[in-house]
Amino acid sequence: MQETLQLGAGAIGILAYIILVVGIFKTGMEQSFAAFLLWALLDLIATITSVLQQGNFWLPLSNVIGSAVITILLVVKKQVSWSRMETLTSVLVAICLLVWLIAGEKAGIIASSLAVVIASIPQMKETYEKPEATPASAYIVFLLGNLISFFAGKAWTIEERFYPACSSFLCLVIVVFALREKKRFSR
Repeated sequence: MQETLQLGAGAIGILAYIILVVGIFKTGMEQSFAAFLLWALLDLIATITSVLQQGNFWLPLSNVIGSAVITILLVVKKQVSWSRMETLTSVLVAICLLVWLIAGEKAGIIASSLAVVIASIPQMKETYEKPEATPASAYIVFLLGNLISFFAGKAWTIEERFYPACSSFLCLVIVVFALREKKRFSR
């Protein structure tokens, strides 16, 4: 049952990326190039370390695929920007990766999961500043997939629950920013 839920969480993640792809193509919606580039790289690490630790890997795997597609799409659509915030975020992510290289797979899950949250800062900032550019529906679907993955863990271990917990947190923040601001502007 838990493996089915884990696979389902990965499928829900792919659905959220499809919503983003359609939004980028049809509405010209903008997303953070830096966030998606960093997410693709970090989710690859989370996937590899989860597989090596025989943990819950379907969600990070779907995120690798989806983030890579969105990154390429943003390049094609010429929606690439890089500021000091993205540079600072990248440095913090590099520190997390260094921890992974030094401390091993379990620490790699922790470091890469925390780095995924740190890498979300540019998207969180963009969502807070321009909520209309972030489709709350896509991030609600991401949140749902992350929560399913969290509860589908076979045990209360880092390998099974830490990545989906961190991903749930970052999606919740983005959803709250998107919905809170939209309500405020609609008055």
